[in-house]
Formats: sequence, C-alpha cells, structure tokens
Amino acid sequence: MATLEKIRNKAGLLVGIVGLALFAFIIGDLLNSGSSILNKNQNNVLVVNGEAVDYQEYMSLENELTEVYKIQSGSSNLSEAYVNQIRQVIYDDVVMEKIMAPRYEDLGIEVTAEEMLDMTEGENISPVLLQLPLFQNQQTGQFDRNQVINFLNQIKNIDMYPATAQAQLSQYRLLWLFWEKNIKRNRLSEKYTNLLSKAITANSLDAKDEFANSSVSSDIAFVMESFASLNDTTITASNAELEKLYNERKEMFRQSETTVIDYIAFDITPSQDDYDKVSKEMDGIRAEVETTDNIASLTNEKSERKYINAFFSVAGFGTDEDITKFVAEAKVGDIEGPVFKDNTYRILKLVDKTEAADSVNVLEMLLAPRATESESRAYADSLLQVIKNGGDFKELVKQYSVDQLVEKDGELGWITESGALQGINEEFKNTVFSLPAGQSAIVKSNFGLHIVKVTEKTKPVAKYKIADIVYTVTPSSATRSQLYNHLNQFIVKNNSIELIEANAKDAGFDLVTNARVVSTDQTVGTITGARQVVRWAFNSKKGQIADEIFECDGKFIVAANKGKLPEGYQSLIAVTPQLKAEIIAQKKGEKIAADLKAKNLTSLSSYAETIGVLPDTVRYINMATSRITKIGSEPKLNALIAAAPLNTLSEPVVGNNGVYVFEVINRTNEDFTYDEKQTINMINANNAYKIGGLAFRNIQQKAKIVDNRIRFY
Repeated sequence: MATLEKIRNKAGLLVGIVGLALFAFIIGDLLNSGSSILNKNQNNVLVVNGEAVDYQEYMSLENELTEVYKIQSGSSNLSEAYVNQIRQVIYDDVVMEKIMAPRYEDLGIEVTAEEMLDMTEGENISPVLLQLPLFQNQQTGQFDRNQVINFLNQIKNIDMYPATAQAQLSQYRLLWLFWEKNIKRNRLSEKYTNLLSKAITANSLDAKDEFANSSVSSDIAFVMESFASLNDTTITASNAELEKLYNERKEMFRQSETTVIDYIAFDITPSQDDYDKVSKEMDGIRAEVETTDNIASLTNEKSERKYINAFFSVAGFGTDEDITKFVAEAKVGDIEGPVFKDNTYRILKLVDKTEAADSVNVLEMLLAPRATESESRAYADSLLQVIKNGGDFKELVKQYSVDQLVEKDGELGWITESGALQGINEEFKNTVFSLPAGQSAIVKSNFGLHIVKVTEKTKPVAKYKIADIVYTVTPSSATRSQLYNHLNQFIVKNNSIELIEANAKDAGFDLVTNARVVSTDQTVGTITGARQVVRWAFNSKKGQIADEIFECDGKFIVAANKGKLPEGYQSLIAVTPQLKAEIIAQKKGEKIAADLKAKNLTSLSSYAETIGVLPDTVRYINMATSRITKIGSEPKLNALIAAAPLNTLSEPVVGNNGVYVFEVINRTNEDFTYDEKQTINMINANNAYKIGGLAFRNIQQKAKIVDNRIRFY
C-alpha cells in the first residue's frame, strides 16, 4: 500500500516521464519515417499535380523506349542525340498522361477493346499503322491489312519458329506493344479534341469567307522603305512606353529557373609532336603494305576502317574523289600514300580488279532446321531439285521459308557485294555473285540454310577491291595532360569569378560570360554534349567554380556559377533591349509613313524615286499566304491587299520590316467549285487541330510540375 501511495503521490512526475518516453518514441518513429519519406522524395524524377514518378518507374519507361529505338534504327548503340530525344519523349508522354488521365476519366473518355481491334485489323486503321513500311504492300505501296494479320499471327506464335527467328519475333512483339500504346494515346487525344471542337463550329458565312480568301489572289507592284533608313538615335522609347509594352507582352517573357554561368572552352587539339609521330608511323605502315601477304589482316589492325573483301564499282565509292581518282589510274598492286588531308593520313592499295555485275537481284528463302545437319542439307537439296525442275520459287517461299521475307515472296531485292557481305556473310556474297541469272543454289549462313535464286544482274562494269588504311591524328595522352594542366594552373591562380574575368584573355583563353542555362539544356552555347556542365551549374552555389574540368565536344571546359534567376517572368530591365527595338521600329515606321504621306505623291514611280528604290512585283497573294515572296511575313499587308481596289495606289502601310506602298495590278478568281459542306468540314478540322493544341498547352501550363531530372542525368 505504501508503495502504491508513493506512486500516486508521484503521478504527475510519472505522467511526465511516460509522456516524454512516448514523445521520444513517436518523434523517433516520425524521424525515421521522415528520413524514409525524404529518401523517397529524392528518388522522384517528376511530380505532376502531386503525383510522383520515381526513378525506377521512369527508367523502366526509358529502357523500353530505348529498346524500341534500337530495333527501329537497327543499331545497338544509340548516339547521345538519340538518348536525349528518348528522354524528352518519355518526359512529354509521362506529363501528358498524368495531367490528362483524370480529365479523360471525368469525361468518360476511353478506348475499348473493340475500338483497338477496329484500329488495328478492322476498317478504321490507325494512322500509326498506316505510315509503317512494314505493313505496306510491296507492289502497290499501300497499306495492306493482311500484312498486319500475318504479323500478329507470327508474334502470337513465336514458339512455332526456330530459335534464330524467335529473337527477331520477340523484338517485333515489343514494337507492337509500343505501337498499341501510341494508337490508344492518339485515340484518347483525338476524342478529347473532338469534344472541345464541337463547341466551335463553322457556318455557311464562315465557309463563304474562307472560300473567297483562298480562291481570289492578287498581283501587286510595290516599293518599301526600310526602318534602317532612319538612325536609331533620332527615336527614343520612354520608360512608360517600355512598361506598357512589357505588360502587354508579359506572357512571352515567362522563364524557367535559370543558372547564369561564365565558362572557358579550350579546344583539345593535337600538338606538332602528335602529327610527327603519326607521320612516322604511317611511313612504317606503308612499308608493311608493300610486303604483306595478308592485306586484310594488316588493314584491320592498323586502319580505322575495316577491310571489306568485296569489289566496288566507281559508283560504290560515292563522293570519295580521292579513291575514285586513284582506281582510275592505278594497276593492281599499286599503293598511294600516306597522304595527309583533313587531319587524317591515308594509304590506298588496289588489291584486285575485275569486270562483273555491280548488283544482282535475289530471291531467298530461309529453311527451318532439321534434327541433324545432314537432314537439313538433304531437305534443302530436295527443295532445290523441285526448283530446278520448274517449281515456282515464290510459291515455295510461302510454304517453306521461315523469315520475314515470306511477306515479300522472298524478294531480297537488288544488292551489291558489300551489301551482301555486311548483311549476311561471305559465302552468301560469293554464291549470289557467281550464279548466272535464273539459277538457284544452297547457301549456309549464321541463320541456317538458305536457297537463293538470282533473277537479274546488271551489266558488267569495272570493279575494284581496295585496302583503305586511315589514321586520324588525335591528341596524345601527353598532349591532353599538357592542355589540361595549362587550364588547371590558370584556375588555381585565378580562383574567383572576378579574377577569371580579369585575366582569361591575357592567358589566351576565350571566356564566355553570363551564359544562361536551364535544367533541360543539353548544350552550353554552341557546345554539344554538355549535360554534365548543366548538371553542375544547377547543383552548385553562386560564386562557386567547378572543382573539375569537364570534357565536352572536343573541349576542356571550366565553369563558374554567377547565380540563379528564379522561375517566373523576366524582369523589365532584362527584356528592355528587345522591347526598345520593337518600339523604335514602330515609331520609325510611323515617322516614315507620315513623311511619305506629307509629300502627296500620286504614283508608285514617284514613291520609288523619293525612297531611292526600284518598284518590284509579287504575284498570287491571298489571305492564306503566310509569307509574301520578296517581302516576308506581313499579315497587315495581306489583309489590305485582299481588300484593296484594283489599280489604286495605297497609302503608306507600316509593316513589320518597313513601310510599304502598293498597287493591285491584277486580281485572279481561281476556277474552284464551291462546296459548302466540304469547306465547313475543312474549317472545323483546322479548328479542332488548333483548339486541341491550345487546350493541351493551357492545361500543361496550369499543371503543377516539379521536374527533378537534373538530379539524375
């Protein structure tokens, strides 16, 4: 009891202790949770209207599209430009999906399975498929629904095909999923746009006006006095005028968050020692070329270009004038070089020469493998015998071929030796170029056994087999180190923005000051592949100089952060030069027009004499003319020409680039048949396109988008 009483007496203290313990527990949990939340937030590439897209999800989309690009381009390595394009497409698609999905749902807009079937195999094929060469009939060049159906049957039944074909069909399945996604996205967008456009429809008056604008064209004679005829110092723009125009144009000056940097870009170029070293090395290679029995191996070892064991016609050398001139004069075994041109040394050797067809037209079928090689060969021999006995090659392709050329009746088409060598293998090349036209043979490749038939050959021409040893002079590691150290020593001595700006020129460096970069930039000034510089700029602080020297576009780059401009509108001061130029141009125009009008001139020739120019003419101008020949974009002039009486001198007209005086000298009514319904449909279609674009742009501008891509790449 005594103990219990003590507890009761100390109840307040105990409550406080327990409360403190609970508080510590809760706070600890919250801090741990907060740490988790913080880390999670750090992994968000995008946040659109509060909906986050984490790095793993984003990278999954990027990897998928990258694979699609590789398949479509036929290249396993994508250029930096391709990678940047993929990333931008992913960003645009994700943002659009996040901001539009709720709207589609609210409006009940969807794409049903029946619609998808109709757009892929039915009567209303999607434009996504219509433009794909894969689904076009080779004879007519038109979309062929049967090509789609055959394609789908193949990718749905991959297991029926040999392993060599399965890999390609798996790629085609990935492509189809990508196309399906685009078909659905386009259809949703189309439905939404159609819904909006129904609010604005054209009537008969609109149709008549549109027809009149496009069917009537005018020919004019004109003179123009440029704004440049007045000196800028004679015209001023007041602060009130600048502020007024700024407020009118303000939406044009919206800017993303911007970092201002100074940077030095120092070219990484070879030294004289580098040139001398390569020159000496090429002299040694020349000696090896003269004595070697294996020019192919030597070329592949020493040259930047691989040896191609194929004959080329002169046309096959393309625009390479050096090699064309060499083969025209050389005998087999002749060597030219080393010759230095465009920073590159080159040695040419004429390995062989012949007279033969430059191209052959080939039919081909790939046969499914049998259990053993001998069984596969026997199977091929039996089919070859059928062909030799008069069997229709194209019909046999449809029955027995297992590659994609079955859709083209086995037509491989016209190929050159190099094309056959690079596309398949040397045995294939040798076989098809040695076969007489009309004959068939069995060929083995990495894909399996083929039966080929040469249907036609071009006339024999002179063809040449060339060894082309090319060596470009590049900066050696010693030269690169020397250039790097030179720049690095300058930065060490000039370790502030003020010192860099003061001393860069004297040290022999070109300094670019006050360059602006935004987080989405891939370039800095004219320097491509400078994403790493942009990332540094956005992750550094004002006054900081980069602690590393970047390498981009063949240059060493050092950058300094001069501060950030916040997201929002550019200040009046920042855009004053642009606004001032516009105001001054307008005032010049008004003054020129007033001065000309005061002269009371009555003919175009008198205006021409006063201005000091010759009259000129332009034909076929109507309201739909976006740019007038010899004049440019002048919408005000377009409208006045359309309304002007024939053979009547206009008053001076202030345009965008100068002051014009014109006279309509001829007016033509095109012999178009007026179709009110067709014209209304055309107007509505144009309006739908414009309304859709404006709507999507407006929705995106109003969306709350947090773009964190700069954190990741």
